[in-house]
Amino acid sequence: MNSVLKGVLSRGGADLLQLAMGIAGSVFSVTIFLMPMLAFAQGHAIVAPGQLVWKPLIPGVEMAVVSGDPGKKGGLYVIRIRSKGEVKVPPHWHPTGEHVTVLAGSFLMARGEKYDASRLIELKPGAHSLMPATMAHFGLHKAGNVVEVYGEGPFAPNFVNPEDDPNSQEMSARHRWESHS
Repeated sequence: MNSVLKGVLSRGGADLLQLAMGIAGSVFSVTIFLMPMLAFAQGHAIVAPGQLVWKPLIPGVEMAVVSGDPGKKGGLYVIRIRSKGEVKVPPHWHPTGEHVTVLAGSFLMARGEKYDASRLIELKPGAHSLMPATMAHFGLHKAGNVVEVYGEGPFAPNFVNPEDDPNSQEMSARHRWESHS
């Protein structure tokens, strides 16, 4: 056994406590010293609305990545979603929790595996909703709305009815999304 450790143990618990506090203080000091460097390494980013690149998400709805990679498992992401017309969003779920904040206009949403307009709850600017992972939900985008969605990736909508998936051939053939521009 190390002679320093033998000496500390032979003196009793008070010296052991003092040693532990000294080590903890050193770790704390190093952490405080490194924090600004770690923050600087991540960088500071400002994203102006004009810098957003909007791409189709579903018919009538566009999405822009604000930060992160919404397709990356375990990574944090922030996206914006907007609609030019009124668009129904069929029941779907995500593998991770989804935070939704309304920035402009209104967005209606409800939980459930079947679209039921009578259950929709209107969210206006400033309203926030947290949809837990795997909980089925549906929505209605009002014309001109903008919502911000953030969480841990992947942002992956899984449609309760596979034929509602805009990437499916059935969906493309039937245009089942209802969009009213």
